[in-house]
Amino acid sequence: MNERITRLKEDYAKNESKIASLQAKNKKLAEKITQHENAEIIGAVRSTGISIDELLSLLGKTEIKNDLEDNDNEI
Repeated sequence: MNERITRLKEDYAKNESKIASLQAKNKKLAEKITQHENAEIIGAVRSTGISIDELLSLLGKTEIKNDLEDNDNEI
């Protein structure tokens, strides 16, 4: 095979590997961002001192139990 084609294919394979690595890194960073945002939200809600019922009312929810069960089923 042509040497130039061989080199190009090798470079292509290296780039594919780098892309996969960067995508994995971005996925981990996105998860960390979500964790920190969730912690910030929880802290803000707790600092208000409102009850769970008041929070649910504010959010327009009637029950939290069904939401938790749905989340458990997704995991």
